[in-house]
Amino acid sequence: MPSFDMAVEAIHQQGYFIGEQFWPAPEALAMAEACQELKRQNRFRPARIGRAQGKQRHEAIRSDLICWLDQPLPPPLQTYLDALETYRQQVNRELLLGLDHVEVHAAYYPPGAHYGKHIDRHKDDDARTLTAILYLNPDWQTDDGGLLSIDLPDGSQATVLPRLGTFVSFLSAEFPHEVLPTRRDRLTLTGWYRRRSGLF
Repeated sequence: MPSFDMAVEAIHQQGYFIGEQFWPAPEALAMAEACQELKRQNRFRPARIGRAQGKQRHEAIRSDLICWLDQPLPPPLQTYLDALETYRQQVNRELLLGLDHVEVHAAYYPPGAHYGKHIDRHKDDDARTLTAILYLNPDWQTDDGGLLSIDLPDGSQATVLPRLGTFVSFLSAEFPHEVLPTRRDRLTLTGWYRRRSGLF
């Protein structure tokens, strides 16, 4: 499991963190294979936008497929959730964000899939506080597409190749972002830390 010190410091200083080759490759490859097994089991479903009863499928906005990580989990994915718990505790200890738990899904983007610009906090629910994304794609090249583009406060964009082991984290309400169309299968683990409702 990697150290989250750099991630926590970056969140403190600028609100986001991009760590290339952050996660050990053997662990990330094991997670990728576990997600592929979930895919072979037909556990992925078309992603929808909105929340609760208002969720709808809008492929013009979002065209990936997702599988929520629920217990019991294959060991590589359980190890990842355990690591995210360590990250949660460190963020709470050092940044006092009051994060209560994390919800995580695997996201599969077939060729041509994308996700239009959005923020990760719902308009009518401000519990989502911190986003965490781990990319699981070996040998990814720029020509493969599927980049994550993040709008930064100065008007520029940070772009991220979804390469194996890259870890991205940012304050959920503050960074509009989008997934550009991919030209090959693209796999991620995407999670959102939620605050306790008593904070609002």
